[in-house]
Amino acid sequence: MVESTAGLVLRGVTKRFPGVVALDGVDFQAHPGEVHALVGGNGAGKSTLMAVASGALAPDAGTVEISGSPMRQSSPIAAREQGLAIAFQHPALLPDLTVTENLLLSVPKRLRPSFGDAQDWVREKLLPMGMDIDPAAAAGRLTLAEKQAVEICGALACEPGVLILDEPTEPFMVAEIERLFEQVRKLAADGMAVVYISHRLPDVMALSDRLTVLRDGQVRGTFLASEVTEEEIVTRIAGREIDALFPPRPFSVGDVVMKVRDLRSDRLRGITTTLARNEVLGLAGVEGNGQREFIRALGGADPVTGGTVTVDGQAVELGSPRRTRRSGVVLMPQERHVEGVATVLSVKENLGVAATGRTAVAGVVRGSAENAIVAEEIKKLGIKVASPDSAVDHLSGGNQQKVVLGRSLLSAPKVLLCDEPTQGIDVGVRSDIYHRLRSTADSGTPVVVLSSDNVELAGLCDRVLVFSRGEVVRELTGDQISEHAITEASLTAATSAQSAEATGRVRGTGRFRKLLSSEQAPSAFLAVAIVLLAAVSATRSDRFLSEFNIASMLGLLAPVLFLAAGQLIVMLTGGIDLSVGPLSGTLVVIASFYVLDGYGSGWWILGFVLMILAATGVGLTNGMLVRFARVTPVVATLVTYTALQGLSLVMRDSPGGSISTVITEALGARVGPIPYAVIVGAAVLVALEVMSRRSMMGLRLRGAGSSEEAARKRGIPVARVHLVVYLASALFTVVGALLLMAQIGVGDPTAGVSYTMASITAVVLGGASIFGGRGSFVGVLFGVILLQVIQNATVFLGLSQSWQYWMLGLMALAATAVYSQARTARA
Repeated sequence: MVESTAGLVLRGVTKRFPGVVALDGVDFQAHPGEVHALVGGNGAGKSTLMAVASGALAPDAGTVEISGSPMRQSSPIAAREQGLAIAFQHPALLPDLTVTENLLLSVPKRLRPSFGDAQDWVREKLLPMGMDIDPAAAAGRLTLAEKQAVEICGALACEPGVLILDEPTEPFMVAEIERLFEQVRKLAADGMAVVYISHRLPDVMALSDRLTVLRDGQVRGTFLASEVTEEEIVTRIAGREIDALFPPRPFSVGDVVMKVRDLRSDRLRGITTTLARNEVLGLAGVEGNGQREFIRALGGADPVTGGTVTVDGQAVELGSPRRTRRSGVVLMPQERHVEGVATVLSVKENLGVAATGRTAVAGVVRGSAENAIVAEEIKKLGIKVASPDSAVDHLSGGNQQKVVLGRSLLSAPKVLLCDEPTQGIDVGVRSDIYHRLRSTADSGTPVVVLSSDNVELAGLCDRVLVFSRGEVVRELTGDQISEHAITEASLTAATSAQSAEATGRVRGTGRFRKLLSSEQAPSAFLAVAIVLLAAVSATRSDRFLSEFNIASMLGLLAPVLFLAAGQLIVMLTGGIDLSVGPLSGTLVVIASFYVLDGYGSGWWILGFVLMILAATGVGLTNGMLVRFARVTPVVATLVTYTALQGLSLVMRDSPGGSISTVITEALGARVGPIPYAVIVGAAVLVALEVMSRRSMMGLRLRGAGSSEEAARKRGIPVARVHLVVYLASALFTVVGALLLMAQIGVGDPTAGVSYTMASITAVVLGGASIFGGRGSFVGVLFGVILLQVIQNATVFLGLSQSWQYWMLGLMALAATAVYSQARTARA
């Protein structure tokens, strides 16, 4: 290998996974000013090699050199600081964060703008891909093509000396691919070293200066692109000669199986077509013109507003994938990680669940039958896996795609719908997939294929429908089908589905939907509920709005403000802290031995220090159980919940130890009817809200809970974040315990237990997701206030105590329904 002091140099890189040697002593170099393609089959080790280069994976052996300097440590942040950026094959975006927030986390600190300038900066950085992407949009609501564009633009924003593009064009149409290639050529001409990974060999041959073939974790040769043919590269990738890429078309496509009549939705304008028994039907068009909505509507994944679909004369129930499957229509989705497979389950479990009709007797799966069917499907599709019991998450992207296809085929469909069936699959297996789809059609199960690869559509399909603005504008059959004809029809019919009419509709109703689905929508909902409930209560009794009653309500809610703040910090990472209630009571019991009238200030200080030390110990214990012992948060904090309750009863089996009146009066001081503690608590929650959205610490906190895998790739120290949030929750509980201590005035071992559910309820009412990544501290403030107003209002309205729970439950359900519908409408 040629030595160099610049670009990217990998020497002797070896990486092993359980049962698999992914990389075996690999040497690789990309020179400054060149596009060096890295090609190979699925599981060859391409993505693993680049993950090592980018610091996302530490090699078992070997070295990485970036721009002339050895990588100091294996971390994405270190690689970025040294001048290497990567756009991953599966966009490493944090779905609950906005496009702007994702890009801020993508770039080194020296290139990061202020939060005030961030949106304008993001608009500028998104220009190279030419897509109209809203910087304020949540990344999880983008299309796959938009996600890939943001991923690429995030890498370019790092202004790297080495750029790695891992399968960057898979979700793109022709125009986007050409725009990307133009950018890549310009970057290389300016002296950047570009590593380009792709299964699309025509693109590789057109773009690259050199290319390296990787197979089974070893380099099989490095060539000048101008001195090698595509056929030679295919042979080296596959390790064998490849027969005809596409199978021959049938002489007849048979009788009609599926009839679609006037199918309509928000994006479809009355699609009418048929599908024959032995037919492979292709769907084409510029991305966003309705072809994806059409195939997903047929598969039940997207809603429809009208029209009918029949299969063999029987009506298909649309609107649910489960119902359409019962009708024999099976969808193979595009986004495999979201809809295609359960990545934490094994290959056998993912494939076997689709074949239970053949393997189960009286609801019990026969292991031998399942093993045989799964083994046969793995062999047919060429899935590279150490064992059928290996988790899908451990497979390469292409092998995961094969599992998705296998599941679809094992479902025994009457009609098979394939959304990008060969996305991320190497050229050798791609040919096998084409033959498998054709044999499926020949056997009497028609196939619908949506693909952004017009060569694929031209070679595989018997008929192609070209979509524009939600309509079929061209139908190509027989000799009319060619790459040129499909491309010409797609580009000349329409450039985008975002017509003026659609834009006007979004402007008219989109703003309201956007407002409802924003993070602050729950706060508005809760504020309205508080005002209405208070108004009704005030009409029943003038005392409800008296200074005494307001002071009492606010005083009682003060401790919960701080406990709920800590609870949300934990829940933003996808965790939960059940221990906050008993911890607050335990801390008050500790104080009841030291913070007493007649004791000197030294004893008081000791009591406060012991409270902080005890809380710190509990927080660290929770964090270590969750993060390092891998105990689920509910179980881990339930253990500490029980232990703390027991400890409190051991220290005091009944209330005792009167807290100093000096302390209780100071903590209970107020201005008018408003306690100072409530003012401070509200200010803290507002400050936390600002921090969570306008600081890198806040972005990392939310990012760690939004997607752990993507967070790691973004360089977020996930383990450290989880440890810190449980510690923070415990320390906020210290403040809540001090306020509880001021209210009850004695050490009560049962005090504070109810605060666990109160804190969780307030957080959920405030719009937080129990899965992490989303929540509002301002929403928590209104949630806590609503809890106290409900409790107080039931008394003035003459309702029984059970109504406290009824009203709270009904409001929680109503709020959840409103938030969910608003988010669904916006998506």
